[in-house]
Amino acid sequence: MNNLIKKILLILLYLMSIIFIYHIVTLNIFSAKYLTIIIPIIILLALLSLLILNKNKVVEIIFSILCILLSLFYLITSIYLSNTKDYIFKATSNDTTYKTYQVLVLKENNYTKIKDLNNKTIGFLNIDSHLELSVEKLKEKISLKETTYDDVSLLYSALQTKKVDAISIDENYLETLKEDNKELLNNTKVIYKYRIDINQNNKKNKEDKNITNKKPYILYISGSDSRTTVRAVSRSDVNIIAAVNPNTNKILLVHIPRDYYVQLHGTTGVKDKLTHAGVYGINKSITTIEDILDIKIDKYVKVSFATVIKSVDLLGGIDIYSEKSFTPWTNRKCHIVTGTQHLNGRCALAFARERRTYLTGDRHRGENQEQVLTKIIEKISNPQYLLKYNEILKKTSDSFETNMTYEEITSIVKEELDTLAKWNIESYNLDGVGDMQPTYSMGSMLLYVMQPDQSTIETAKQKIKEYLTEE
Repeated sequence: MNNLIKKILLILLYLMSIIFIYHIVTLNIFSAKYLTIIIPIIILLALLSLLILNKNKVVEIIFSILCILLSLFYLITSIYLSNTKDYIFKATSNDTTYKTYQVLVLKENNYTKIKDLNNKTIGFLNIDSHLELSVEKLKEKISLKETTYDDVSLLYSALQTKKVDAISIDENYLETLKEDNKELLNNTKVIYKYRIDINQNNKKNKEDKNITNKKPYILYISGSDSRTTVRAVSRSDVNIIAAVNPNTNKILLVHIPRDYYVQLHGTTGVKDKLTHAGVYGINKSITTIEDILDIKIDKYVKVSFATVIKSVDLLGGIDIYSEKSFTPWTNRKCHIVTGTQHLNGRCALAFARERRTYLTGDRHRGENQEQVLTKIIEKISNPQYLLKYNEILKKTSDSFETNMTYEEITSIVKEELDTLAKWNIESYNLDGVGDMQPTYSMGSMLLYVMQPDQSTIETAKQKIKEYLTEE
């Protein structure tokens, strides 16, 4: 074999070996137990190649092929490991989210662009926690006369009665309006959209619990209804508390209905749906749930609806079972039939969000969400989807965030790989009774809510306490 080819093959193998070792070490999910086996094997194979490539031609050809295959394996695996690192870094390094606002006017007016509202009166929502940023951002475009209202009903009424020329409103409130009365906005039009960036200030501080020391902790899992990225501030449609005890390998999942009628943390007077807490940021959801269950949430993980849509579509759809036939109210283009069927991303999401079809409402919605999540996990665990791993990471990189550090996530994975422990998982659902009530966010407008069953809350408190103290 040509000496030049030998040298190229050796250099390629050594280079790929070094890159591979670098990525498995810096990814930090393998303990010393594994590294002391993996790294010597890689080095040994590289040394053997140097010896064998100087033997007879048949051996050289065979090992040359193996050398190329090994180099390709190192390269492909390094790409997978690198993308995994980038994915985790992106999810753990986010401190900035954003809100999107829409400027609405009546259709009968001749306003078509934001400049038409120069020196006009524009209404804003007084309870918006980022009101000042919103007004300042709009003032970068036009001069305006500012007036504020205490809730969405009053703000919307001001537009209808022409007390203001336009209103600027967080699009989350518009989604809520559309959800409960799609005809309400028929005589309005959007002439401008803008966004403001918000610093969440979720930097790690000295009081944060270190969850790498095998002590029990509480994790909040929030499902955002954002269709864009998880960076968008939006309603929290899925609210799950996970009480994790690494010592006993037990996890308690407490599901809290999105429409639970509770006092949002820091507010007085009228209560609100738990889902609306997300409109004021992830921290409002966290502190409100802490008030409900009398707990301290240590970490959170937030995923967006976009994650469901993208993941299911990349997996070629999922098969779900429905107890009844219906057309989801969130997506009239989807049609669910009784029995097992194959759904794409948007219809899987619509199935997971359905409440109105079922007598048990929010409770059944939680069951649908669990089924969709389970089907995604089952499919993504299939080796045939390994080739789509990088694509899945890329497409969902903006759909996941957490205040856990990179080291905490990799330490948890490392511990799992080290022990291969089996976890016992228990689920518990908070319950309540459906009702129609005004809310803090939407004002006097009556919305569907769930009045909490206090006995289920007390049971959840006791269960959480037991899981966190159990040795």
